[in-house]
Amino acid sequence: MRPVSETKSRRAWMVAALTAALAACAQSPDTIAPTPVEEARYGYLTCAEMGGETRRLNRDVAALSTEQSAKRVNDAVGWGRLLHPAHSARTRDIRSHIALGKGELEAVERAMARRCPGLRS
Repeated sequence: MRPVSETKSRRAWMVAALTAALAACAQSPDTIAPTPVEEARYGYLTCAEMGGETRRLNRDVAALSTEQSAKRVNDAVGWGRLLHPAHSARTRDIRSHIALGKGELEAVERAMARRCPGLRS
């Protein structure tokens, strides 16, 4: 049986290591905040064009989110095997692209709500 202080010390070390590992992993796409984008940027588009832009942006954000989620999984595997986030270190950082895509999507949706009240995205 181990002394209580050794068990607490080992537990504290494991919690600290797990916290550090999770902090170094790629960020979840759901937690990435949108970048503010002015809806005036889409003021020249017709309602149909805004609908098409909304669909395109949804596809783009979904694809980037899938890539970011894969990075999170690969980071977790990298930490488990090699004690470092192997995947994120070798791939591009797409958080800013996700944030911009989300911001553009919000801006188009605001413009559509204002100019095309009967049209849903």
